[in-house]
Amino acid sequence: MELAKAFDPKTAEGWYQTWEENGFFAPEINEAASSPTYSIVIPPPNVTGSLHMGHALQHTLMDVLTRWKRMQGFRTLWLPGTDHAGISVQRKVVEQLRKDEGKSPIDIGREEFVRRAWTWKEQYGNTITEQMRREGASVDWSRQRFTMDEDLSLAVRGVFVALYEEGNIYRGLRIVNWCPKDKTVLSDLEVKEETRKDGKLTYLKYPVKGTDRTITVATTRPETMLGDTAVAVNPSDERYADLIGKVVELPLTDREIPIIADEYVDAEFGTGAVKITPAHDPNDYQVGERNNLEQLLVMDEAGKMNAAAGADFEGLDRFEAREKVVARFEELGLLEKVADYEISLPICERCKTIVEPILSEQWFVKMDEMRDIALDVMRTEGVPHFSPRVPHEKVYTNWLENLKDWTISRQLWWGHQIPAWYDDDGNVFVALTESEAREKAGGKELRQDQDVLDTWFSSGLWAFSTFGWTGQQSATDTPDLERFLPTDVLVTGRDIIFLWVSRMVMLTKKFTGKIPFEDVVVTGTVLGKDGKPMSKSRNNGVDPIEMFDKFGVDATRIYLASIATGADIKWNDLLIETYRNFANKIWNATRFCLLNSENASIRTFDATEVRSMAAVDRWILSRLTRTSHAVDRALETYQYHEAVSRLYHFFWDDFCDWYIELKKDEITSGDAAASSFILSVLEKALRLLHPFMPYLTEELWQKLPGVGNALHNTAYRNAKQTIMLTDFPKGDENFLDDFAENEISAVIELITKIRNIRAEMNISPAIKFAVHVAGTKDLLDVLEANTEQIMKLARAENFVLSDVLAVPKASAKAVLTGGAEVAIPLEGLIDFEKERERLRTQIAKLLEEKGRLDAQLSNSNFVERAPEEKVESLRARVLEIDEQAAALSRNLSALE
Repeated sequence: MELAKAFDPKTAEGWYQTWEENGFFAPEINEAASSPTYSIVIPPPNVTGSLHMGHALQHTLMDVLTRWKRMQGFRTLWLPGTDHAGISVQRKVVEQLRKDEGKSPIDIGREEFVRRAWTWKEQYGNTITEQMRREGASVDWSRQRFTMDEDLSLAVRGVFVALYEEGNIYRGLRIVNWCPKDKTVLSDLEVKEETRKDGKLTYLKYPVKGTDRTITVATTRPETMLGDTAVAVNPSDERYADLIGKVVELPLTDREIPIIADEYVDAEFGTGAVKITPAHDPNDYQVGERNNLEQLLVMDEAGKMNAAAGADFEGLDRFEAREKVVARFEELGLLEKVADYEISLPICERCKTIVEPILSEQWFVKMDEMRDIALDVMRTEGVPHFSPRVPHEKVYTNWLENLKDWTISRQLWWGHQIPAWYDDDGNVFVALTESEAREKAGGKELRQDQDVLDTWFSSGLWAFSTFGWTGQQSATDTPDLERFLPTDVLVTGRDIIFLWVSRMVMLTKKFTGKIPFEDVVVTGTVLGKDGKPMSKSRNNGVDPIEMFDKFGVDATRIYLASIATGADIKWNDLLIETYRNFANKIWNATRFCLLNSENASIRTFDATEVRSMAAVDRWILSRLTRTSHAVDRALETYQYHEAVSRLYHFFWDDFCDWYIELKKDEITSGDAAASSFILSVLEKALRLLHPFMPYLTEELWQKLPGVGNALHNTAYRNAKQTIMLTDFPKGDENFLDDFAENEISAVIELITKIRNIRAEMNISPAIKFAVHVAGTKDLLDVLEANTEQIMKLARAENFVLSDVLAVPKASAKAVLTGGAEVAIPLEGLIDFEKERERLRTQIAKLLEEKGRLDAQLSNSNFVERAPEEKVESLRARVLEIDEQAAALSRNLSALE
């Protein structure tokens, strides 16, 4: 059989449709009733999104695990789905409404807005799922979920009602993070702190009533002074002892506010006096609660000053009001100074707006019991097992120990509307449905709470709601829940360990009694080529779809797996190109095998038969077995990069560069046994590679003579033939052969050394020469047994073996493992004088380069300021130059 001359990734990627149509992704393809289960739920990407490199990385890792376990005979389920992405979808629909019709949500009303959001979701929300098909993701599409599916929504309401009835959900006034652009509250985890050096610390003087004194307060938000209801000092601060209990006349207002004593105030910081604005600062709120202070809100939901701020400021944006307050204080002679100040600002992680702390009535989850659930699971069961463990386990535990109540209400229309209804007197009735709420209210007319739940509330149920749990049915109604929960592993980014991982642990354990997953694999961030996070503003993003088109899906997948160490990694086109070349190398090797496959077929071998084989055949079987063991161990411990490294070196080095070359004459001579053997080795190797490069391996495996569903794992014997259901090679211990590996390693090392000498001495490949080797009797016996292959691959004319080298001085030499030596007499092979001149020139150039690098590296300013990567690369180059110069010097000595 003949393969096309070049691998065409797009053709191979057509296998996805066959896999999906034949039901290979569903757990039901497994016919063995006793099969163990293996399950993963996908971190649901936002329905607004398209595939980004973070998705591509995580999906690759999940698919590798799923395909690997499926081939081992596990009843596997990788469950897909998407998240309704409350704020993101609402923003898209608002923009569309404004652009197409010039209207706002208020103009069309909530019901019509929600209808349009569903329409938008149906129209645009499948982009990422189609892109996942392109990735080769072997998810069970028949079980695809959406966080606002009817069953999942019922689960959300059920959990809310249960927590409310237990007293673990409450409504109350608290300081919350408010985004004036999205006009909604944000949880602490949705706010990112950003340090800016251009901040200002403004010192304002407040007149003390009935005296000629003032008390100075310092603030980074002068506009909030319009909502001050006290000035606080430390009770032990003698500077202000006589002012405690007096009042100040609050400038720009007609109000008077007290000077109070509170331990919260740090007498050493600033002036030792603090303005207290209970409605606009979380610490001030606590002070206000202790001292029974008025809570005066002076901003509206858009971040503009309201009527309580006074007629001169009403309607002004908060930053305009800031400038006006400072200007008015200066006019009144009450501005002490404005100092430069490095400030930490709270930023909305979605729209990058500066978040405003304001007093607002919201819904909260009490986290005391939830925190204890998660901590107990970690301390008693050690779950989840983080990979890498450091630093994530400690960071996770520390965060849990300092957990605050969770704000779960959002001022949006798209999402799970809070299942709480109010009567005209403000009484609240929480229920699964409006009819149940009315029944609780004695038939009164009710209005539903307008807010929706935080997206992370519904996502927190993802590990069990996706398996059919609604809280309203018996266990027999949810077979998937019984079979697949707990799931085996969650693959996710460190940025949502708190937002999502912790909440899934808490809620799954509380409502099902089970943990959501055993392990959590934490991926690093794929950075742009410049080493910075990918973003539109930096224009450094890398689109996975473009990479698929340019390099192929398989090359992209295995590159992503190779960099999956848990650390952040800079994108590198050159490395992904390496894996495209890797795919082509395997394609060409298979093509060679198939071109010489007449009367050959793949087959199995027993240990007795293998023992009688030639050393090179026993060597490749031993190498294949060690690779099988290594890949299995690596995947068990989520060391994807190690698995890729082992596969890469087996295919590229052991199989393609050496085994094929050492056996080429036998195979091309029409030896059917030799061809059958190499095809059989290749077939098993393709199975090992399949989880990483599914398309290439399926395309090639299907072409091998003798493949069929008899090679499937016993759980899939009746399924249509496919590599993805074959038995994952376990690696037969009987095929491990240290003697054969040592023997062929000695042959490979010798050929490599000879080739290096040829390259270093600039000897033409067309010229054959004599090769002399001196070593132990055992080594010489091995080399003698492989003389034919050595002479052919080293292009040697004579091959002389002895216990002591007897060669002219003008010979190029190299040392082999164990102290043996190889030498090549150079007389007649090269022009000695020209070669000496060439070597001296090369050495001089290297030393000149080293001098420049040494000068750079000895410059402390350069070392401190240059990127660490740059410094390390220069140091590595210096070491490389030392090695190259030493080798050239040895060669020069041989010619003197």
